[in-house]
Amino acid sequence: MKYTEPQTELFWRIFYVLAAFMLTGLACMITIAPLIFIWLNPAPYMIPLLSIVALGGFGVYWFVNMFRQLFWKERHRSRYEMTATHLNGVTWRVEPGESVEQSVRLEAIEQVVFFPAIVRKTQPSPTVPIGRPTIDFCPMLAIMTADESVEILFDARDLDQFERWIAYFHEQGTPLYYTPKWLYWIGANIATREERFLLFQQPDELIPFFYTGDIPADESTAATAWIEAYGIERQREGPHEAHYVKQAKIMKWTAIGTVLGIVLLAASMIGIAAFS
Repeated sequence: MKYTEPQTELFWRIFYVLAAFMLTGLACMITIAPLIFIWLNPAPYMIPLLSIVALGGFGVYWFVNMFRQLFWKERHRSRYEMTATHLNGVTWRVEPGESVEQSVRLEAIEQVVFFPAIVRKTQPSPTVPIGRPTIDFCPMLAIMTADESVEILFDARDLDQFERWIAYFHEQGTPLYYTPKWLYWIGANIATREERFLLFQQPDELIPFFYTGDIPADESTAATAWIEAYGIERQREGPHEAHYVKQAKIMKWTAIGTVLGIVLLAASMIGIAAFS
């Protein structure tokens, strides 16, 4: 039994290429435009525009790094193979330190945890409650031994493959568990593999997953049982919520800082012009 992550859908690959050119190009323009203005009008009050050059340079760095990770992932697709005695896997992740090559004995597998992973999320605004975020999930399996876990992220186009792996462990009598918590978000680095491994070892975080052959119904049953056992508030607790709260604060202060920066920039240019 084998599984290899497929390439990203053609629509998103085209979107990433276009976005890379547009956003990086915009950042380059923000970097170059103030220099052109200063060259055309070398007056003292134009000096504060150099701060915009620094901002644009940071934007170029940020966008190049982000899209470099996306294009790197397209060339490095995780793959796994189940032999008669071992589970061998090569996992590629854009998060630092998460790529790993593993080989575990099948007899050493103690449990398998099924949980939803965020593969794509669009948020209208972290600071203004207008619009509703759209979130795309894919199933993820943590195949655990006493010392480590092999994490397999299945694509939405490969749900039949996901069911094959679930059915295999069910037939082998391997304990299956489930949690509805969002513990992995591609590229966001909300939790490490080791942190998830430790979390899955806690008995009050998981619920038994009963496979009947109907994955959507089985997941719905498990999610309901988890919420009944631990409560809806416990579901919201975790690395995703902590990451979201942190990002919302960053966006809020970034917006405030941007406004203040524009005001200070304009005031400094006016001040220099008045005294020069």
